[in-house]
Order: sequence, then C-alpha cells, then structure tokens
Amino acid sequence: MQVNRERLWAHEKVLCEEIGARLSGTPADERAVEYMAGHFRRCGAQVEVQDYACPAWEHEATELSLLAGGKAEPLPAFAQTFTESCDVEAQLTGVSTRDELEFAPDLEGKVLVVHGKMASGLTADRNPLLLTIEERRAAAVVIVSHDETVSTKLIRDPFVRVPAAAVAQSVGQKILASKGGGLRLRIRARRYDSTGHNVIGRFPGRQEGHVVVPAHYDTAAESPGASDNASGTAVVLELCEMFGAGDGQELGINLMAYGAEEYGRNGYNLGAVEYVRRHPAEASLARAVIEVDCVGTAALPPKVRVMGVTSQQREGLLGVLRRFPRYEVDLRPETEEPHTSLNLRGVPALWFVNDYGRLPIHTAQDTIDLLSPEELAFCAEITAATVQYFASGGMARGA
Repeated sequence: MQVNRERLWAHEKVLCEEIGARLSGTPADERAVEYMAGHFRRCGAQVEVQDYACPAWEHEATELSLLAGGKAEPLPAFAQTFTESCDVEAQLTGVSTRDELEFAPDLEGKVLVVHGKMASGLTADRNPLLLTIEERRAAAVVIVSHDETVSTKLIRDPFVRVPAAAVAQSVGQKILASKGGGLRLRIRARRYDSTGHNVIGRFPGRQEGHVVVPAHYDTAAESPGASDNASGTAVVLELCEMFGAGDGQELGINLMAYGAEEYGRNGYNLGAVEYVRRHPAEASLARAVIEVDCVGTAALPPKVRVMGVTSQQREGLLGVLRRFPRYEVDLRPETEEPHTSLNLRGVPALWFVNDYGRLPIHTAQDTIDLLSPEELAFCAEITAATVQYFASGGMARGA
C-alpha cells in the first residue's frame, strides 16, 4: 500500500482552509461531517454517523478597551468559548493566587485580570477557580495568556456565568501596569444547544475483532486546527482510501473521525465517550487503538507513544516501527495502563502525537504552514504500517 501525498494534503486543505474552524455543533462541523462521511462511502466502508447532544457557540465580535487618564485604548482580546454577550465597564484588579481570589476584599463588580499560575487549569466544566470567580460576583474576567498566542478555550465552560476574554502576555502586562484603571469589555456572542457527530467507517475482517483508528476532527473555537487535528483526520481519510482498495484483513478496521474532543467535558471527550456508550460490545472486541493527533508538523520531530504492549508482543511491533527510524518511540512500561482519547482500557494502544505543547493549538495561529506535505505523508506511512500489522494478526502471533 502506498500513501498518496497529494490526496492526503488535499484532505488537509479542505478541512483547515475550505471548511476552517470546526467547533462541534456549528454549521462548519456539519460541512466536515458531510465531507468525511462522503469520502468513507466512496471508499467502500460501512458508514455510521452518530449524533449526540452537545453545546455550541457563535461569536461575532470582541472589543476590549483600557480606560485610563480619561482615554479609552482599544486592546486585542479573544472571547472565551461559551461566553455570552455583554457590555461591561468596571475597575480592574489583578489576581494571581488562589488566596487573592478567596480573601481579597471588594472584588464584586470588578474586572478580574487573572495572570500567572492562576491563568492555567480553568478549562474543565465548573472548575473550582471559575466557581470562585463567579461566587465573588466579578463583573468580568480577563485571562492573561502565558505567551503571545491566545487560546479561545483557556475558559471553556458551557455554563459560565461571568463574561470571559483572554489577552496575550504583553497586553496583560500593559493592563496590569495601569494601576487603578478600568476596562470595558463588549462581546457579541451566543451559546446554544446543538448536535455533535462521530463518523465511523468500518471494513470487516475475516476474524472476530478489529483495530480502531480514531482521530478527532473538531477544533477549538475560531481555530483552523491545521495541526489539531485536521492532520490526524486527513491521515484517517487517506487510510480509508488505502485499506478500502485492499483485499481485506484478518481483523476488521474501524476508522473513526469523532467530534467534541475540544469540548473535553472534565477530561472525557463527548464524541469518544458516546462511541463506547453506543457500542459497548463492539468496543469490547477492539484488539488495538491507533490514534492520530497533531502530526505532520514541519518543525517538530515525529513521535509515537506505545502503551499496553507486553514484553512478549513488543519485538514484532518494534520491528515495524524500526522501519521508520526517524520516528521517536516512547515505549511506556508494561504495567502502565494504556490511554488515548478513546480510552479503551486494557487494549494495546499507539498514540501518534507530536509535541503539541510547542504548537499554537487552540488559537488562530494553528494554520497549515505549521505542517509539511512530506511530514504528513511520513506519518501516514507509519500509521498505515502499524494498522496493517495489527489487522493482519501480527500482534496475536507475536511476529
């Protein structure tokens, strides 16, 4: 089997440039589902589109102004996902520690400028820091990013009751230097109930059991998501073309583009959880999980994490991976529970994921220029080789 680099890159461009930001439950999400399901069908897969309830968000504009010396200075800011419309003008105050948030007097009615370590760990639904901010009756909250890129999901809570925006590090320092100043925050946005999706393409095998190959296709709000995760989704679409043209394998292959990963409800992704809930018997027959996320990046070394593989099984699998010596293999201890976003415990798992901590994921800067056609094809090649190894029964034979 041979990866078609041009076809693979075309999928990448459609997802992150023609469709663009793919927040679950939005019209762009629907366009992505139509594109992926159509491709799976053309390749001859048995296709299922799973629908499930999920929150969605529509954003029109964010305006932030620093009020000092009788003047209003416009500053770039990014509304946080699920924030609703507001027009707030109030005195600002900086907050950098939990003690300040808990015990500082007179926070009610002020714009809290959250910075330092406090600006992390706010993404989970109803997290303690966000609940305390709401309890202190803040007029609004502005999160200061740790660098010059600004995520739209530093706060990402569909129940948030305080208007929330984020700014770059340099903008945050400028705000904090304005002692006794104020801020005006205007946001035009709405949140609403909608529907998320998983797209599954199945190729049956000759024996019972299958290999699951998932990638989330959704993005953070207003991010084209070229690396996170049009890249992994494009690989899954190319694998569908490759394995659809073959004569079948010993084990089945279930290719899955799942949504609502960026929603990340308290660590469990809506789409991945919905698949396991909806198909418990099928999930129990999974013989391996091979997940693809944030791959094909031009400036980062390619990596794969290997989990849940016994010492007796390792040599055969490592023999496949050694055919791609440039790939960095993170071989986890046999006793460590395997974990991917799909979270099928006790099943051998490979997670193809580059160092996304060094990428501007969840931001408008996650564009296609972060990737290269050569690197994306390289990842597709090693992923296809490992899928073929598992699906041909290589792991069961230990060969």
